[in-house]
Amino acid sequence: MNRMHAVAVVLAAVTAGCSAHDAQGRVVRTGHARFDAQSVSSPKTVYTLESDGTWAGLSGDRYERVGDAIRKVGAFSATPSLIRPSAWVQIERLPNGVMYTPSYLSAPVWTFVTEDGKPLPEDLEVSLYLAARLGLGGQWARLWGASVVAPTPEFEANCGLILIEVAGRNVAGWVSRQGAVCPAPLYPPRASVARAMGGEVWTPANRPAPF
Repeated sequence: MNRMHAVAVVLAAVTAGCSAHDAQGRVVRTGHARFDAQSVSSPKTVYTLESDGTWAGLSGDRYERVGDAIRKVGAFSATPSLIRPSAWVQIERLPNGVMYTPSYLSAPVWTFVTEDGKPLPEDLEVSLYLAARLGLGGQWARLWGASVVAPTPEFEANCGLILIEVAGRNVAGWVSRQGAVCPAPLYPPRASVARAMGGEVWTPANRPAPF
């Protein structure tokens, strides 16, 4: 990804999922997928962490972590695939988050970075990626870099940013096509985030851990 000057001047925000209003009258956005360290759920499917360490879906598809990669269990399996059979998604831990790079070019690269600059919990690394593929709930924003007079269709289509909450912490999820020229994956300044939200709030994508 390419570093741009003033990477986080937010022009417009496009929300995903359903909406309601809270007691303060703010619009509350709810996305499709929520997750924790044991499960990932969306309106149409659920993945659960099994005792053997694999993530099992309702349609029979399963995923496992092998070292620092996520793979589908069963090469050439006919079940639905969030990760292509015989391929993998490489996990790279960053000082302030985590990056997922698929081994095949048709799948996007996801990079999640925290506002506080600290790493994300390791036990959420697999479920966070599965949730991203199912449709995270949060604030989708279009960004303009200072060096960009107007974003081209390629820029908007190739690079995206979603603002979510994970374990009570603010996280920016950058998604891009492989090889795309995008802003550096940093958490936007608070002023930019406030402009993007426009008085809205979002339901955390990450379910709180049970007490």
